Amino acid sequence: MSTKNRLFVTSPLSFTNSLILTLLIAASAGLFVFGGNKVLAQRRPSYYRLQLKHGRQYLDADHCSTQVALNPGSDFADGACQLWRLVPAGDGWSRLQLKHGGQYLDADHCSTKVGLNPGSDYADGACQLWRLVPAGDGWSRLQLKHGGQYLDADHCSAKVGLNPGSDFADGACQLWRLVPE
Repeated sequence: MSTKNRLFVTSPLSFTNSLILTLLIAASAGLFVFGGNKVLAQRRPSYYRLQLKHGRQYLDADHCSTQVALNPGSDFADGACQLWRLVPAGDGWSRLQLKHGGQYLDADHCSTKVGLNPGSDYADGACQLWRLVPAGDGWSRLQLKHGGQYLDADHCSAKVGLNPGSDFADGACQLWRLVPE
């Protein structure tokens, strides 16, 4: 029988080697693989720095406090005050969680004042829900669910807040990108 007519093809890998290869592929893809009720492979969370296009500074929790601003680069707490991860919340929205302390980027009571909060249910949590809106060339606007305003460096200064839409510096004060840890 020719090989092109075979229905099944055997692999030179043993079952154990095939299982290990499958687990490694699943882990690298960020998938969870369960064996009974134990996790066999799990990807650790990915953290990023949020970099502003204008000036290339990063969103920073000042000395890991609840105050956020821009900073060109910090090694305070081994840089964990500038490391964020996206925590999916459904329907394309996520919370932005700081690595140090686990607090979330929050619009205080859905105002334009932005800081950190361990968890808010104000407006059903919409003051902590964000999405990246692509703007081209790898840059995005970071939009808050409540009110639809964008994370903004006020006139491209270190002061961070919300703004419905800015064309200051051709909009570069609202353009962000995720830079892997």
